[in-house]
Amino acid sequence: MPTIKFQTNVPVELHLRSTEGKPVESQFGGLQHMFSAEEGAFYVSETVGAILTDQLRKLRVRAGDLVEIIKAEVTNGGRKKIQWQVAQISYTHGEQADGTLAVPKPPAKPEPPSDLERQLAASIAQAQERKQAQAAQTAAAQPTWAQALVSQSNALIDAYSLVVTHAAKYPNVRAEDIRSIFLSTFINATKSNGGRNAA
Repeated sequence: MPTIKFQTNVPVELHLRSTEGKPVESQFGGLQHMFSAEEGAFYVSETVGAILTDQLRKLRVRAGDLVEIIKAEVTNGGRKKIQWQVAQISYTHGEQADGTLAVPKPPAKPEPPSDLERQLAASIAQAQERKQAQAAQTAAAQPTWAQALVSQSNALIDAYSLVVTHAAKYPNVRAEDIRSIFLSTFINATKSNGGRNAA
């Protein structure tokens, strides 16, 4: 993915994939915010990331919307400073980015499916019905204790995934630390619950 660079007072049009920057480690130390767009990615300081996120939120920009971001040089009280500005770009129906109008083609009438396509669709539907019936039989054949074990294991996996996702915000937390903390918490929860189901 190409890296987008901002030159002072040069607007850049982007289709952002997310309206919030992702905290990542800076090569100079500390954290910075990475914004991902269809056109590439760009990195800014935490402060600038917060400013851009706030402006995007106020403009009610959604992922995929076209925006213009400017690293503008402004004069305030006789002093020059950098001010990041975001503008949402919208076009009228049929208007292209270059200002020309496109006339949409009328939708083509769908052709009726051929005999082969109908047979294929019927075959796929039968296969899906067989799979669903087999899955229902397998679930019914499991004893109650096995279903409880599967349910508890799935709950633990969900909980562990949430913990790992949260820990990803912190660059100094290692995977072994997360696993150790999670297991200790789970063991303590089962002890305080009198050894009964913790999940």
